[in-house]
Amino acid sequence: MIESERDPQTGGKRIVLKPNASLTRVQARLLLCGFALVLVSIGSAFAFLGCWFVLPFAGAEWLVLAYCFSLAFRQSAVREVITVTDADVMLERGIRGPDETYRFRRAWLGVSLDGPAAAGHPSRLCLKRHGRKIEIGRFLVESEREALYRELKEELTNG
Repeated sequence: MIESERDPQTGGKRIVLKPNASLTRVQARLLLCGFALVLVSIGSAFAFLGCWFVLPFAGAEWLVLAYCFSLAFRQSAVREVITVTDADVMLERGIRGPDETYRFRRAWLGVSLDGPAAAGHPSRLCLKRHGRKIEIGRFLVESEREALYRELKEELTNG
């Protein structure tokens, strides 16, 4: 998902990139509760039939599922913020705050959209300067990546 806004005072542009998170935390909790109910029901039925050892495996299965949900929510919290001013372009990446920060001189920065390495793979959108490339928007779908490429290309050439 791409959100862009222009600062009316400085004239700079701020572009926020974030993954599309279609499942909310409340929905995930409800889904996990539903899975727990199903697993406890199946495990209890087997325990009633004398196969009590199914219950610990059902619990372990639920814990693995909950862990996978937490990993997915952590990945959906990633943000990339691109700030374009008259002189600089700044890229900040992180989950709760900027873990990585890159600052480039606007005049020396380019943007490239490299085709996929193999069929079925996504293209790569990169900021480039003096042969060094930094990939941005890995989590974007192809149409969003192309739209961001056009927007950055226009923003960098109109400066």
